[in-house]
Order: sequence, then C-alpha cells, then structure tokens
Amino acid sequence: MNIISAQTGEQLNQTDSKGRKQGHWIKKYPNGNIMYDGFFRDDKPSGEFKRYYEDASLKSVLVFDNTGTEAFASLYYPNGLVASKGKYINQLKEGKWQFFSSTNKDVLISEENYSGDKRNGLSVKYYPDKTVAEKMNYVNDVKHGEWTKYYPDGKLTMKTSYVNGKLDGRFEAFFEDGKPEFKGQYKNDVREGLWIIYRKDGSQRFKTVYTFGVPDNREMELYETNYLDSLEQNKANIPDPEKTGNIW
Repeated sequence: MNIISAQTGEQLNQTDSKGRKQGHWIKKYPNGNIMYDGFFRDDKPSGEFKRYYEDASLKSVLVFDNTGTEAFASLYYPNGLVASKGKYINQLKEGKWQFFSSTNKDVLISEENYSGDKRNGLSVKYYPDKTVAEKMNYVNDVKHGEWTKYYPDGKLTMKTSYVNGKLDGRFEAFFEDGKPEFKGQYKNDVREGLWIIYRKDGSQRFKTVYTFGVPDNREMELYETNYLDSLEQNKANIPDPEKTGNIW
C-alpha cells in the first residue's frame, strides 16, 4: 500500500510491478517512531539511509553507492555519540573500522581491519590520549602473529605471539622502567622450557622449567606456577581501554 507524506505530499513506500521497493521509504515502530528513512532503487538502498532506535534517537547513517552494495557507515550509541565508522560491502565490514568511546565524544578507542566481516591484519587499541595500548594481529578473525601491550607512557609492558589462535613463541613482560618482569616460552598454547620471574632490582626471583605446560617438579614449584599465572593474567588484562560492544 502506498503512503502519501502529510508534510510534502510525496508518495512513500512504493513498489514496482515486480514487487521491488522504489523511491522514498519510511518504516515505523509500533509506537509510531521512525525505524528507518531512506531511498531504494530496484529493491536496493540508494544514497543516504538512516536508522533509528525505538526511542527515536539516531542509530546509524549509511551512504550507499549507486549499486546499493557498498556503504560508508556511521553508527551511534543511544546517547547520540558516534560509536564506529567504516565501510560495508554486501552488508559485511570491509577495510579499516574505527571505534569510539560511549562516554567521551570523538575519543578513538580502537581500529580494526576487516575482510568479509572478519578481522584481518592489525588491530590497535588506544588510551584516551591516543597513545597505543595494544596491538594484535588477526587472520580470518583468529589471532595470528605478534601481540604487544603498552603502559600509558608508551613503554612496552608485554610482548608475545599467536599461531592460529594459540600462544606460541617467546613471552616477555616488563616493569614500567623497562626491566624484565618475567619471560619464557609458549608452544601450542602451553608453557614450555625455562621461565624466569624477576624482582624490580633485576635479580631473579624464581626459575621454573615446564614440559608440555607442567612444571618439572610439580610439588615444589606449585607456588611459583600460581604466582606466574597471576602475573601473566594481570599483564593480559591491563591496560584494557573501553570497549564499544555491539550496537546492532
């Protein structure tokens, strides 16, 4: 059924003889607020297309090309702040996407690279002053390659690597003055070989040898292993800038 706009007299929500959407379309929620407002050409969106939350606040603005398959998008939190910006191709994220704080206007918190809606390449998290907090590499949405985390002053706090989603290779953590805090090796997601924990003065606190993730002397080295678990967990969790979450 065609609708005529009371404000402009324009015909809305039209379909052609093949049932394809054409022209200006406005769809509303049951409460009467607009769900989306945009234009179609042969059933594909064309030009600027706006979506809204049920409370009428802006949810997204997408600008489509002439084919209706590629769009530059700005997505919004319910409070009106920009949540993310990037490009869609066939409704899948493509290329670089930027994600922003939900509480501080225009504060960039992360950048990710996508191919076919999957993270590929370098992903970066930032502190509010745009200092790099973390770098992670992905292949088809799986962690693969170097992973580094940084203190707010830009100094390295942790460095390791992933192979096909599993920790594999040297693991190093550092105090804020750059001295080593602990180091060791991962193989296929478990500790392997010699691990050393240091004091802040640079002297060694513990030395523990692992084979397939198990310390050679399990009874004597239980405390050292638990201590290392705690240190490693803290390094993995800090720093962690705000995450946008899913706004769809």
